[in-house]
Amino acid sequence: MCGRYTLYHDEEDLSGLLGVSAFPLMPRYNVAPTQVVPWVRQRPDGAREVMTGRWGLVPGWVKEPADFRATLFNARAETAAEKPSFRDALRRARCVVPVSGFYEWRREGQRKQPYHVVRADGAALLLAGLYAERAGPSGGPSATVLTCPPNERMAELHDRMPVVLDPDHLARWLDPALQRPDDVSDLLGPCPSDWLCAYPVDPRVGNARIDDPGLIQALPG
Repeated sequence: MCGRYTLYHDEEDLSGLLGVSAFPLMPRYNVAPTQVVPWVRQRPDGAREVMTGRWGLVPGWVKEPADFRATLFNARAETAAEKPSFRDALRRARCVVPVSGFYEWRREGQRKQPYHVVRADGAALLLAGLYAERAGPSGGPSATVLTCPPNERMAELHDRMPVVLDPDHLARWLDPALQRPDDVSDLLGPCPSDWLCAYPVDPRVGNARIDDPGLIQALPG
């Protein structure tokens, strides 16, 4: 599962990693579902571009987005090709959601302790995503993050984890000419455990209204 994340990497680093001319952002330390977030897609002409929209996919078949109550901020990679909400996007609207890290909670005694999960080498994480576009006054872009079974390290925190793409596989994942799920299905498993490290952080992160750098500071001890 991926229900909160951070995004504070240097803009130039993100631009180079994602292959876009610019990736303007305001540092975020507690991104939550339904908020406006950035992602990158590839156009048919091969150019990549940054899009922004709602974190929580609103499928194209939804007649009135304002009445759509589901918050589809995650999609199970194993079943996305079959689910009406995600199958078209998996074929034609794949994207990458860059994050600096993501939060996960683990029950410890009578409470749940949040952990910040980041790449061990300090690089940004490239999460496999799907997006949708809707025309009209009640439309607008929206996106979701694909999840998969956990690797050994993440299994200590949760029974799901976001799909973290290898940067070398980014071109294939984003290629709009590849429209069969089998063309990209091998990319949708857990990343190696040694890519990630996790450390406990302030429980304040549970409040989506709080967004400050103190949330990513490791707790002592």
